Amino acid sequence: MCGINGFSFKDENLIGKMHQFIENRGPDSNGYYIDANISLGHSRLSIIDTNERSNQPFKYKDLVIVYNGEIYNYLYLRKKLLDLGIELKTSSDTEVIIVLFDLYGVKAFKMLSGIFALSIWNKKKEKLYLIRDILGVKPLYYKHDENIKNIYFSSSIYALKETDTKHEISEEALFFYQNLERNDSNESFLKGIFKLSPGELIIFKKKILVKKHFLKFKYKKINITDNEIKKKIESIIKKQFISDVPVALSLSGGIDSNIVYHCLRKYHNESINIYSFYFRDYEKFNEDFYTAKKNVEHFGGKLIPIEISYNDFINFTEKSTLALE
Repeated sequence: MCGINGFSFKDENLIGKMHQFIENRGPDSNGYYIDANISLGHSRLSIIDTNERSNQPFKYKDLVIVYNGEIYNYLYLRKKLLDLGIELKTSSDTEVIIVLFDLYGVKAFKMLSGIFALSIWNKKKEKLYLIRDILGVKPLYYKHDENIKNIYFSSSIYALKETDTKHEISEEALFFYQNLERNDSNESFLKGIFKLSPGELIIFKKKILVKKHFLKFKYKKINITDNEIKKKIESIIKKQFISDVPVALSLSGGIDSNIVYHCLRKYHNESINIYSFYFRDYEKFNEDFYTAKKNVEHFGGKLIPIEISYNDFINFTEKSTLALE
C-alpha cells in the first residue's frame, strides 16, 4: 500500500499539506516532483525492489509516475522489455509500467495484470494521465475545479479537502447510502470530490479533462472441469506471492482466505505468519477464529492471535474508519 497526490499547477505548500494524509500509507520513503505545471507526491510502502533507486516519483525520459499497487505479471513484462534490448535500472514494477507507457502509450495499461492506481505526467506534452485498476481495488479520488480548470487527485479524500475551505455533503451519495447502504455514485460523500470508477482513465491537458471507461472485462462462456478451476485459481494466487519482503496472511474461517492459505502452503516455501482475530469479550463471534486455529494446527503453521476487546473496538473505531477509504 502506497499513497499518491497531485494537481495541475505548482504549489509546494499545498502538496505538503495534502501529503500528511497519505504518509500512513507508505512509511518507507516520501518524495515530490514539482515543475511549473504539476505537483506530485508519493508515500512508499516497499514491497518490490526495496532499494531507494525505486522510490517515487519515478522519472524516465519525459515521463514522471506516481503509483500505488502491484503488477502481478511484471516479471513477464520486464523480460519482454529486456528482449527488446531496453536497459532497465531497477527490478521494480514501477519502472516496467513507465517504460511500457513510453513505448505503447495508454495501450500499456491493458497489458497490466494487477491492482493499481497511478498517475503519469508527460512533461513535454504537458499531459496528465490517471487510471485505476479494472476491479477498483486501489483508491483514487479526484476533483476538477471547473472555474479555474485545475485537477486535483489523491489516494485520500481527506487530502482533497485541503484544496478548498467549503465542504458540502453530496445529496446523491447520501441518497444511495440511505437506500442501499452503499454509495453507487461516482461522487464521494463530499460534493465535488469523485472517485475514478474501476478501469476508468482520465486524460488532462490544457485545462481540458477527458474521461473514458478504458479497462473492461471480456466475458465468454466456456466448459471447464473442477480440476481446471482449481488449477486456474492456484495459478492466479501463486502470481500474487511475488514480494521482496516477508509474506503474511490474515486467516478467517471462510472459504476465500483458506483457499489462499492452501496455495501458500503449496507454493510458498518460506515460513509465514498467520494472523487471526479473537474477540475477548464476545465469545459467540469467535467461530471464525477457532476454525482458522484448527486449520493452522492441522497443517503445522504458526498462528498469531490478534485479541480485540470491547474497549479496543470503541477506542479504535474512528481510526479504523479513517483507514477504510
